[in-house]
Amino acid sequence: MIAKSFQIKIPSHKIVLNTIRCHKEISGAELSRITKYQPSTLVYILRSLQKAGFIKVSRVGSLPGSAGKPPTLWSLEPDRGFIVGVELIPYEFRITVINFACQVIHQQHIVDFVDLYGDKTAATAAILIKETIEKLNIPKEKLIGVGVALPGLVDRTHGLVHYSRRLNLHNIALQKQLADSLALPVEIVNDANAGALGVWWHLDSPEPLPPNVVFLTLNEKIREMGAGMLLNGTLYEGAQGTAGEIFVKLPALRKLIEKGIKKYGDDQPLAACLHKTGNVSLSEVILYGKQNCHISNYVLKCFSKFIVAEIIRIVEFLNPDLIVIGGDITEARELIYDYITKNVKNSLKSIFPIGIIMPDIRFSDIGIYSVSLGASSLFLRKLFI
Repeated sequence: MIAKSFQIKIPSHKIVLNTIRCHKEISGAELSRITKYQPSTLVYILRSLQKAGFIKVSRVGSLPGSAGKPPTLWSLEPDRGFIVGVELIPYEFRITVINFACQVIHQQHIVDFVDLYGDKTAATAAILIKETIEKLNIPKEKLIGVGVALPGLVDRTHGLVHYSRRLNLHNIALQKQLADSLALPVEIVNDANAGALGVWWHLDSPEPLPPNVVFLTLNEKIREMGAGMLLNGTLYEGAQGTAGEIFVKLPALRKLIEKGIKKYGDDQPLAACLHKTGNVSLSEVILYGKQNCHISNYVLKCFSKFIVAEIIRIVEFLNPDLIVIGGDITEARELIYDYITKNVKNSLKSIFPIGIIMPDIRFSDIGIYSVSLGASSLFLRKLFI
């Protein structure tokens, strides 16, 4: 469901609204050309959407070399409503808030939150979401909904988390628990599937998105890679809505660092960090990797080999047009992108000497907020499609 004041029941109105969203700013004449609606019909639709507060006249444009009347340009009304997108990670909480014009207005990453686990997950997440809404002073009537993404087997249609090993959840009606606590529309989704939706709705590229896209997410604390799939432009969620998990374990970060120390010695910066604090995060590995620490580069190469192997399996099975990598590992893109693309290309050439073109591989520009931003897309589909 979606908040009643945001429900648009006439298909033609949604088509016009979505066209404005796609172009950010557009004239009535261009809208008529794209939608194929007669100018008189379009004027009626625009007035209706403006009266409902969904769109506004952004400015009066100008036509180069033309002495005619300048066109009126339309855009979405940013403050008409807001969507909250959340990613739940064991003991971590990432949140993104976007406005009606799909612009990010707030992002936050909270770590070491011990109550975000097991039976306390829903209550803790609700508290953190409420705190964010209050901090941003968003009136309740302007909240379109809350999208929540998490690792595990998630049945989005029925709002159930069948199983999340990392959050220790078993057959939990998470959607209902959160909706009752927040008194707001709530949707839940697997984290990798949320990332795939985020690619579809938020990829900042002048080129149209190809039809078959795989989003890979790799986060340090989840230890398994997720794969969200857009097939022919539609999110594939499986027979029971639980597609999106890859249960092959990632290499343990601590063990990789210890192997690196044996290989390169204790005089490297990452080794000193580990001995001083007793623990090292992936972000610190990446930070020292950018400072040419040999142990960090060894660890990142191990992760890269794992990513390459998963990409090869995906290409063999699905042959997608585009693979987008998101999650914590995106901070290392400048260190591992060339290695990944080179090794994927060489492996595919070895497996398929002819007939297979390597898919485009990109890192998400949204970084660690790829999934929380994607979770907000659950309500963008209801608004615009």
